[in-house]
Order: sequence, then structure tokens, then C-alpha cells
Amino acid sequence: MFIITYKIPFQNVDTSIEKLQFNDIFNVFYESPLEITTDEFGYGYLEKDDVIIDFKVAFDGDECNLNEFTNKVNSIIELTPDNTIEENYNYEETHFPAIHIDDTWVIASPEEDFPEKQKINFISQGAFGTGMHETTQDILRYILSQDFSGLDVLDIGTGSGILSLATSVKNAKRVCALDIRDVHEEIEFNSSLNNITNIETFVGDALNNEVIIDGKFDWIYINIGGEETEMFMDYINDHIKENGKLLVSGLVEWSFNSVKEKVEAKGYVMEHKIQTNEWCTAIFNRK
Repeated sequence: MFIITYKIPFQNVDTSIEKLQFNDIFNVFYESPLEITTDEFGYGYLEKDDVIIDFKVAFDGDECNLNEFTNKVNSIIELTPDNTIEENYNYEETHFPAIHIDDTWVIASPEEDFPEKQKINFISQGAFGTGMHETTQDILRYILSQDFSGLDVLDIGTGSGILSLATSVKNAKRVCALDIRDVHEEIEFNSSLNNITNIETFVGDALNNEVIIDGKFDWIYINIGGEETEMFMDYINDHIKENGKLLVSGLVEWSFNSVKEKVEAKGYVMEHKIQTNEWCTAIFNRK
């Protein structure tokens, strides 16, 4: 495969793509120039329009036709390439690195062996919450130190389902994994790798009643940020048992106290706080 790179103003990207697609050239890619920002509840980004980017067009044909293809692209977008390189892509399965949660537990692919540790088998298939982020590792470390025997747990914003898997491994009776995206396949696949059969996956916007989850829960997790936690508090109160536990994560230190106060105003007392870098997790008890 040959990659033809052009220098192009970012504000001209959409127009160039439209012109190429009109001429049946679709294999185009680039990296958006992003500026990372902070807001009340965490991080965001802004696209920077006033910069020059690398605009890449891929050619997967015979080398003898490369010049003809390049000239065609040049005439369409009215530019000449900055460079052309040949790349050989190896489309092997992406390796998921082992995550050593603590001295006892590790999350790794089924092929890897850690005889000195207890292992949760896990193969990432692209969903959020794979266990790499500081907050996810903090929660996993906490969950794997607990005993959930006989308890019902709701995992809001489950993503890959890694928190639900860990909770089931720690003997929970019922685990409900909720996400607005369809994560059935990944959760069911990784559950099968661990011989887990008690995770129910629910997909849809629970706040708009697209999905209904019956029953109340001893534990509820929500690991999707401060603003989303505030939005879910009434839903959480409808689904948590008296004296139930609420684990809130994905919080940044500069908004932690604000979110904490709003959770406490809904009838909770904070029992424990965990922080790694700027990321915070809190465990609350419902009064």
C-alpha cells in the first residue's frame, strides 16, 4: 500500500474529501488537530481550524499505476504531494497488555499465564472501560478486595463490562450491566472466558425508559463522569436498596467536591475516597 501525503489547511479537509469521493476515491485519512481543554467536570477538546495537517490518500493498486493515481488526486484537490511512502500493514489481532491490579490479581488474555496470581481473562474488542485508565484500575482494585456474596449489583455505563466481570468473580449473586451502546457481544464473550453466567446486559437510554431494569440493588456503580452522575441520581435512588452502596468514579479533583455535595444532598454519606493523579473515586452509603 502507498500513502500519498499532502499538506492542507484543516478547514479545507471536508471539501477535499467530497471532491475525492465524487471521483470514487474513498481511502483517505488524517488526524484532527485537537486542543485538550478542561471544563467543570473533566476534559474536553477543541478542533483547531487554522492549522496545516497531513492529509493522506492511500493507494492499494499496482506500483506501475501509482503515478497515474497520484496525478488524478493532484488534479482533483489542486495540490502536489509532500511525500509518498510504501507501507506494509500487518492486520494481526491487537494485543491487550496484562494489567496487574495488585499483588493478587491480574487482567490478561487467556493465553497468558500468571501462576502466582488470580486472573480475570479479558480480550478487548473496542468498548470503553478496558481497565487501562487510572479510575478503572482504582475501582477494580477496590472491587477485587471485597466480597459481594449474595449481593445484587448494577453497573451504569458498563462499557467493556470489566467492572461487572470483576464483581461476578467476587461472588455477586446478580450483576446488571447497563450501557447506551450495544456491548452485548463483548460482555458475553469475556464472560464466557471466565465461565460467568450471571451478568445481564441492558442496552439503551435508561433515563428515557428505552430500557427497564427491575429490582433494587445492594451496590450501584457509575463510572462515566460528574455531570452524568448528577443526571442519574434520581434513577439511582429508584434502584438502590436502603443502606445500599454507591460507587461514583470518573471524577476530576477540581469538580469532586461539587459532585460530592450533590450526591450527599440526595441522601448519601461518603465513606471512602480514592485518588490517582487528578482522578477521583468515592464510595457512598445511602442513609
